[in-house]
Amino acid sequence: MNSRRWTRPRSLRGRLLISLLALAAVALLTLDTVVYGVLRDYLTDRTDTTLRAVRQRVGRQLTAPEPGGSLGSDVRGLGASEFFLQLRRPDGTVRELVPGLRDPDAGLPRLPDPLPGPGGREPVTVGSTTSEGPAYRLLTQRVPGRGVLVAAAPLDQVQGTLRRLVLVEGGATGGTLVLLAASGLWVVRRGLRPLEAMARDADAIAGGRTAGRVAPADEDTEVGRLGLALNTMLAGQQETQERLRQFVADASHELRTPVTAVLGYADLHHQGALTTDEHRERAMAGITAEALRMRGLVEDLLLLARLDSVPAGERLPVDLAAVAREAAGAARLIDPDRPLTVRAEAGAVVLGDAGRLRRAVDNLLANVRAHTPPRTPASVTVRAAEEAVIEVADEGPGIRAEALPLVFHRFYRADPARSGDGSGLGLAIVRAVAEAHGGTAVLTSTEGEGTRVGLRLPRPRPGGQTNASVSS
Repeated sequence: MNSRRWTRPRSLRGRLLISLLALAAVALLTLDTVVYGVLRDYLTDRTDTTLRAVRQRVGRQLTAPEPGGSLGSDVRGLGASEFFLQLRRPDGTVRELVPGLRDPDAGLPRLPDPLPGPGGREPVTVGSTTSEGPAYRLLTQRVPGRGVLVAAAPLDQVQGTLRRLVLVEGGATGGTLVLLAASGLWVVRRGLRPLEAMARDADAIAGGRTAGRVAPADEDTEVGRLGLALNTMLAGQQETQERLRQFVADASHELRTPVTAVLGYADLHHQGALTTDEHRERAMAGITAEALRMRGLVEDLLLLARLDSVPAGERLPVDLAAVAREAAGAARLIDPDRPLTVRAEAGAVVLGDAGRLRRAVDNLLANVRAHTPPRTPASVTVRAAEEAVIEVADEGPGIRAEALPLVFHRFYRADPARSGDGSGLGLAIVRAVAEAHGGTAVLTSTEGEGTRVGLRLPRPRPGGQTNASVSS
């Protein structure tokens, strides 16, 4: 036997509508319950008030009958012709009072045994002797010399009023929920229409059927702000993809030259053109040089990829003065004829990766060797202010003004004719290292007056140290 289980709607529209209807149903049922209880208490209290008045009046009549009066006329005067009145005498006999006033088809109250204490102020509710009879509110009173008076008021009118109230409340609640479901569905559909359009646009973008942008919406709404955020994210993704595409194209172009050279040497060997030891030695030297060039290019690409994917590596205190001295010492060994000075202020300490910072300074000094004439003076300066700055300057020919906005781009060469064996990634690595440490790379240059490239890095604790100048 297959049983169908109710499953919660998966769509946002269905969940919102069901949640709205559930909350409205709880609120309406709570209101119906409160109204029912208040009306029931009010009608019961009014019946109890009339019952106390009848009991008091009948008790006085039984104690001292008024001249010219009768019990039946008094009960009629109170508007209580449906009341049950009974006198239980001390000898055990029972007398029905005003029996002709009650409906003969109405059931009698089911009297408890024993009866409630005579004279009580609060009536009790009892059932009827017949299954279709009404419930009763019951009071007793001891009448001196006469016995115990039993007075009961039927609750048929109260129960009938409450039944009609339940019917009215049920119809009103059901109608309200139906109206609320219809209006809520319209409102939810209208409110979610921009979100559905956004989802269709996103599907189209994922399927490659449209440009990377979703339909705009009112920016003052939550859906509008979501659309704006998605468009911003998609624009950033397109820019990243375009940069990646350009990066791969540039890398392929840079790798094509050494690969072509290696294949050329291999082709010469296969053709038998390398007939002497000198030719073979020259070919092997060329292959080694091109392989080293490719290895350097691949290592630079891997470093850039790591800096892009994991901006913050190992965070340890790094003294930029020590980095500057080590880089300058290595540069003097490579180019001992070039005047190179180091001016470093104490206290230029940052949190970062000493190896990558050293790589950035090495790249700047390598650019000085590659793009300035021999024996051109250069300097490495370290300053400790609000930011820690490490700067490499030279007195070379400088860079053309139109090339300045492009010098940090990957594979860009300001002077291809004098680029030597460089890959065009040196300054790109410098900028990536600076950004990975939360800083920036700045370049200033004037043709004929030299070039300055600096890394501005945030310090862990600004101020608090004395800056002393140290020269070497």
